[in-house]
Amino acid sequence: MRAINVVLAILVSLLMGLLVFEGGLRLIGMGPPPTRLEPHARLGWQLVPGMTGSRKVLGTSYTVDFAINSDGLRDDERPSKVKPDGAFRVVMLGDSFTQGFSVNRRDLFVDQLRHWWAAEGREVDVVNAGTEGYSTDQQVAWLLEHGDAYDPDLVLLFPYENDLYWNGQLTYAGGQAKPMFRPDGGLATGELAAPSEKPWTDKVATLRLFSGGQAPDESFLFTPAGGSRPILREFGAALEPAPEFMADAYARTEGALKALKTKCDELGAACVVAPIPSHSVVDADYAAGFAAGALGLSDGAGFAPDKPVDDFLRMSAAAGLETLDARSTLKALQRSGEDVYYQRDWHLNAAGNRAFASFLHDELDKLGALGDRTPKQVVAQLPTPPDEGGIPGWMKLFAVLWVALSGLYIATYRDEPVWQPPIKVGLLLSAVFAIVLGGGALLGNLPPAFSSLVGVLAVAAILGFVAYKLGRRLLTITELLKAFTLRGHWYLMPLVVVLLTVGSLLVVAASSPLVAPFIYTLF
Repeated sequence: MRAINVVLAILVSLLMGLLVFEGGLRLIGMGPPPTRLEPHARLGWQLVPGMTGSRKVLGTSYTVDFAINSDGLRDDERPSKVKPDGAFRVVMLGDSFTQGFSVNRRDLFVDQLRHWWAAEGREVDVVNAGTEGYSTDQQVAWLLEHGDAYDPDLVLLFPYENDLYWNGQLTYAGGQAKPMFRPDGGLATGELAAPSEKPWTDKVATLRLFSGGQAPDESFLFTPAGGSRPILREFGAALEPAPEFMADAYARTEGALKALKTKCDELGAACVVAPIPSHSVVDADYAAGFAAGALGLSDGAGFAPDKPVDDFLRMSAAAGLETLDARSTLKALQRSGEDVYYQRDWHLNAAGNRAFASFLHDELDKLGALGDRTPKQVVAQLPTPPDEGGIPGWMKLFAVLWVALSGLYIATYRDEPVWQPPIKVGLLLSAVFAIVLGGGALLGNLPPAFSSLVGVLAVAAILGFVAYKLGRRLLTITELLKAFTLRGHWYLMPLVVVLLTVGSLLVVAASSPLVAPFIYTLF
């Protein structure tokens, strides 16, 4: 029996260590990414109605807040899908660019247009149907599903280059089923199969860290002519000549655009297609690095970043749809020295969204796309939308901790002047938050293959310093753990491990003010 208790004590100690490590990874933002999506029987997936949350933009400290309405859209809450009396309704179809995956709503071109038209006194009701991961066929399928209820007067479609490949696939990279169109414009799918449950290992931060994440399915990879390694097939849309497997994708993209034209005619709505160019289109330096780094094309031969936009414009015009080409506007802004895209995240940044909104505003007026909704007052420049984000979450947390810890400090050390604790606590919290936020931004700027390793090495360095400062105390701690283990007191091990861990860190923090902020960050 004693042997069993000893084994249990060892297992409990190991489990406690793993749980602490798992919790630490989640606290520093290295946990499994939260999902904003739920399965949909005909569209594949949709945003979770009523969900709120946030995410950090890759390679930055910028936090994006999400609030999804009851209709599963990142949009204002509506009492009904019925169009307001006298309003001109614009439905915007797209993917993560349109949803605003990497910007808050005040910086998103959809909401900037909404605000601009309102400032001009136009009665324009904007519906943002952008959903992350959607390809063109899903965007069109959304209109088939919801178009009658929303009854738009104008439909704007914002395709992106990777749509071209996925328009020819029945499943997405993660295995989720999705709709697909026939080349003649008919919908080739009906009820979609329910997605398979993700393996539990994908939900554990520790396993994801050491496994490097889930490897892409080899069926979605290919080695391009002149390439040095396999790449995602979706990049085939930007190669010249196009790989053979793209032929069916192009035909089905044409089918989706035909279906869009048919549905808009049925609704009595005008339709305009405005492809969103990739980062490589507007920034030649980025394109050269992308060709070599992401595509494995050392000399860039065969990489044609403008090709997807050209293809969408050509196919849309063939389907009888109006088109807009934003490339010259975005290129001009990039040449002026202002970045249009994030450096690591592939989406438009706030400046790119402003430029795209300004382009759409002017070009849609030239087309007369808003009908007789002429401005009641001239607003030549994009007005600054209201800040709907409020105070950043980290500032609120800082304020709560500052007040609570300062009060605790004052109550504990009554002999110190009252004005000192808030200053001391504020300085310590500032150091801790600088480490968390600044360290996160620095890690985000590193290549994904190195960021996890650097994070682990940083934590290991801190723990190594802790071991050095504890010195002989480590022998005492080891003897104590050994004694509890050999006596089989497995039920006490969680308490012992926590007390020894916290106590050791506090001892080191008290002995070294320089490293104290790093140790408190671990808490």
